[in-house]
Amino acid sequence: MNRFPRPPTLAVGVVLLAAACANSGPAVSEKEDLLVSSGFMPKKADNAARLSTLKSLPPHQFATRTINGRPTYLYSDPTICGCIYAGDQSAYDQYRQKMAARQTATDEQIRAVLSPTNLPGESGL
Repeated sequence: MNRFPRPPTLAVGVVLLAAACANSGPAVSEKEDLLVSSGFMPKKADNAARLSTLKSLPPHQFATRTINGRPTYLYSDPTICGCIYAGDQSAYDQYRQKMAARQTATDEQIRAVLSPTNLPGESGL
């Protein structure tokens, strides 16, 4: 009895593992790079008011607050920079577009790897 999986089976397993990791979202630091490139401004929690706001927000998630009658999107990062990223609707829309494009690219890479023509010894799935 063979104890090791066949190479094509192993290849599919590796691809599925990579897909699971890719779908868990980008690393926090990569996400923050996307935030800045989308127009979010990091605000260091260097005073009592900002520190209180940082602690009140869910870590590494968006929250919406109305400031001066306009929606403001806040993203708290208590672990990497100890700051709050603040952006308007335009920044949030740009961020979402970039994340969607990144996910589409990842999905296309996974489909290419899983394509029957890329699996050795397999004529189709």
